[in-house]
Amino acid sequence: MSLRRLYSMCSLLAVLCAAILCRVYWICTDTAYAASAGGQSLSQTELPRSRGNFYDRDGRPLTGTEPRWYALCIPGDSSYATLFPYVGFEEQAELYEKRNSMTPFLVEVNTDLSANGVYTYTGARRYLPNPIARHLIGYLNGDGVGVSGLELAYEDVLAQAGETRTVSCATTAQGSLMTGTRPELDSSDGTNQGVQLTLDANLQRACEGIAAQTMERGCILVMDTETGEILASVSMPEFDPENLVKSIEADDTSLINRPLSAFSAGSVFKVVLAAAAYQAGYSWFTHECTGSVEVGDQVFRCAEGRAHGQVNLRGALEQSCNCYFIRLGQLLGGERILETARAFGFGQATAVAPGLKSAEGNLPQASAVADADGGQLAMLSFGQGALTVTPLQITAMMNTVADGGIWKAPRLVRGVVDADTMQLVQPVETAEDVRVCEGDTAEILRSMLTSVVEEGIGRQAAPEAGQAGGKTGTAQTGQFNQEGEELLNYWFSGFWPAEAPRYTVTVLQDTTLEPEISSAAIFARVVDAISVEAGQNTAETAENLSVEG
Repeated sequence: MSLRRLYSMCSLLAVLCAAILCRVYWICTDTAYAASAGGQSLSQTELPRSRGNFYDRDGRPLTGTEPRWYALCIPGDSSYATLFPYVGFEEQAELYEKRNSMTPFLVEVNTDLSANGVYTYTGARRYLPNPIARHLIGYLNGDGVGVSGLELAYEDVLAQAGETRTVSCATTAQGSLMTGTRPELDSSDGTNQGVQLTLDANLQRACEGIAAQTMERGCILVMDTETGEILASVSMPEFDPENLVKSIEADDTSLINRPLSAFSAGSVFKVVLAAAAYQAGYSWFTHECTGSVEVGDQVFRCAEGRAHGQVNLRGALEQSCNCYFIRLGQLLGGERILETARAFGFGQATAVAPGLKSAEGNLPQASAVADADGGQLAMLSFGQGALTVTPLQITAMMNTVADGGIWKAPRLVRGVVDADTMQLVQPVETAEDVRVCEGDTAEILRSMLTSVVEEGIGRQAAPEAGQAGGKTGTAQTGQFNQEGEELLNYWFSGFWPAEAPRYTVTVLQDTTLEPEISSAAIFARVVDAISVEAGQNTAETAENLSVEG
């Protein structure tokens, strides 16, 4: 081979190598080409999908009002060091584990870091800093799925409500952004639906504040007398929906939604016997109370063995005379008492939402209370024995008396709404109203229950404004503390104003020794708060409402 030919071949080879190198350089620097080169250079990260919110009766949001931020951590830049001071302990561990990641990823931070040169995206914190109606609303698991309360009942609706958002990044083989590119945010709309409750956020906050100041364990319910809608539903102790481990470790029953749970009733159940007596024509019945009464081989006593003397139905309610109601129960018979109790809604669950209902409570078997000289009938007559009831049932019972003898199914949820217009798209179906007793009978019972507050043992329930009516109740639970003292349930359920009721309120303090503040006194505080709220008629946002009682 001649030298000239060898030079020619070397020159051609050099030209080819130069062309290949130019092509490689072009491929590496052309972002459009690189982005289309394959999936390995296009990174996509999905932001947590926002859930549909809960709203009060006036359309005020009860969830999703507080912002939260998600920062994009990009390998190869300074975002790791920048983000570290702004993330929680768990996120710090995540940052450390992913420090050598080959793709961008999102991490939650406690503030907007856009001004620091970090790509930051806004989401919504699920619960308020001081969560509202937490037992009714419920909580989510670690994956953001509803597992309790209305969060669980409406999981399918709430999970599809928010938009789906994806952050796309064109990246190099090392995971850093391609030169000249920025992350792109793509989104697709959700259903934009939420769930409207019957609660009044202002009144709910007021009742939560009162409960926090006055009781360790118990609940408060406020019902709109005319509609049967629940305006406030509070359960104590409270829990943190974002730190459930704390409540589980405390083992303090804070995860129990007490308004929907069953408890021993005590004397608050005597309202049922009073209604049955009028319906059966036994309103004339009187009894000479000596402080105790013998039934079969058992002796039952009034509170502290107090003798009330000659009492009629009004006086027996005013003084909560057990002996009177035991004899009245024998006169009425177990079957009639059970029939009246069922008419008032006892022994049956209350549907709150799809898949969520209250406990049924327990009515004794008819055979157990058939014997007029039996102990089971005697105990039923003053709300003890096998009888258990929910605070929701007691509220509906008292509301029946307040509303002229018409039983209304308690309502806590109005239904699924369009979040923009608050128009109902899927209303909750409720049971039809039922007349339990005549209007005249209900009026007389209201008068008697007003006397309980004005003249009887319920004086502490008297509010500052107007008159109220209602009934006390103290129930044995069969549970004891370490000193062998029995823990009791302390009830008060009543209505206000007495002359033309608009609200029915139930207060329960359960499984406790004598409370520092009686349930009757708590009732008075709630009514006073209602009076103030009704006068102000404010429209503050739920997250700014005071929790002071």
